Amino acid sequence: MLACGLLLGGAASSAHANQLVEITVPARKAQIPDVWLRYPSPPRARVLLPDGYDPGKRYPLLVLLAGASSSYKTWSIADLGRIKTTAAGFPGIIVMPEGATGFYTDWWNGGRRGDPSWETYILDDVLPQILARYPIRPERRWHALAGVSMGGLGTAYLGGRVPGFFGSIALISGVPDLALFPGMSDFAALVPQATAGQPFDGYQVYGSPDGFYAQGHSPMRLAANLQHTRVFMAAGDGTPTSDGEPNGNSLLSDTGAEVVLVRPGSDHYAQALTDAGVDLTYQPHQGIHDFANFRRELRDAIAWNLFAPVAEHPTSWVNDTVATHGELWGVQYRFDAAPDRIVRFRRAGGRLSVGAAGSPVTLTTDGGCRFRIATPGAIGLPAAPCAKPAAAPAVKPVVRVSPRRLATGRWRTVRVAA
Repeated sequence: MLACGLLLGGAASSAHANQLVEITVPARKAQIPDVWLRYPSPPRARVLLPDGYDPGKRYPLLVLLAGASSSYKTWSIADLGRIKTTAAGFPGIIVMPEGATGFYTDWWNGGRRGDPSWETYILDDVLPQILARYPIRPERRWHALAGVSMGGLGTAYLGGRVPGFFGSIALISGVPDLALFPGMSDFAALVPQATAGQPFDGYQVYGSPDGFYAQGHSPMRLAANLQHTRVFMAAGDGTPTSDGEPNGNSLLSDTGAEVVLVRPGSDHYAQALTDAGVDLTYQPHQGIHDFANFRRELRDAIAWNLFAPVAEHPTSWVNDTVATHGELWGVQYRFDAAPDRIVRFRRAGGRLSVGAAGSPVTLTTDGGCRFRIATPGAIGLPAAPCAKPAAAPAVKPVVRVSPRRLATGRWRTVRVAA
């Protein structure tokens, strides 16, 4: 009996432990050619489901981005992210999508924009498919974005692209300053091009470092986009550390990466966020650019509380973008042509203004109101919806009773299903 009890207890415990699953997330709207992947399409993701996962219950969401020369597997590999133990007890669903070494950007490609289009993939493919597949709580408070190294750069940028979706973001030894040294944004293209066996073109990802497209993807330049978002950031000082878990590293390159790229870039970004009035928690500490450091920083971000309360519907904000389409605080936008400069959206109470973009823009509110205006231009946001929601279909109740016939004078159990 004791042996049976121990076996049953063990089975029940493992059934309720966090579960790591692998899924495909097809690029339905983005362009992700196989040459940039290490496996045949479609791209994939790993998902960590919380203890006692119940598909009938809604959960918080953390999207966790990997760094350069990594993949969707990196955060879950035993001697790297060890996500099942690193995030043990996490109350939400963690999605780790593919990002290759794409810098979470729709590549400039001489102005063609895309091929690959990682920015579009994460925002227009990954997020909608995850929301359709898993029960996620709807408020932005319950949506967080985090990333390590290149993923920290992607976190800073994408968090500002859809500020109405992510309430909190966390940069884990991120690289948020693309102008830390001359030619840094050009150098970004070298790693993916070399990995894919492609000719080197330093302008393929961001274009000219001084051009509007590079500036429009620079977290330093776009700090004000996070004005209503909570930001956690951590960076090491070049001193090796250990968290007691298996950890492979290179003291030469990992120390240099943290000291030369991460720490000074994080210091610069912290100042830019502070100047923009962003709610920032910055934790510099000992550590190098390895997973002993990254795991600790993710634990610290979780302890900081990725799902603390935030403003859900601010009525005063600015957002600078070079994107062709997107959504800002319940207003979807789509330009007739790709912007040829950085475009500023500004809301002040009931008025929304759009800066010069080189083409008109179509704006659609959550209430179904639709406007097409020249840029620069402005509209008054309607206080009431423009379209009534569709009426719910009439439902005829169905009741089944078993048994249908009862005899008097006897007790019977009756099952009623409605």
